[in-house]
Amino acid sequence: MASPVEWVESVVKRLVDHPEKVEARWLETEKTVEINVLPDDRGKVIGRRGKTIDSLRILATAVFAGPNERIDVKLREE
Repeated sequence: MASPVEWVESVVKRLVDHPEKVEARWLETEKTVEINVLPDDRGKVIGRRGKTIDSLRILATAVFAGPNERIDVKLREE
């Protein structure tokens, strides 16, 4: 099974126009997958009213987190 970082990165690469520029990393202390994309692709990852990134959070938590745990997915601020 893939790690949360690999999974989120592969999904985000399918959403954006520049998949070669997508980078994801795991922040252990925060239980967070941090994503870096080009500024032009940020809207595609966030989605209308944040629905796309919220869905990534829900699915990552459902697949990779244990009981009473949560995995967050954040876009890196630049």
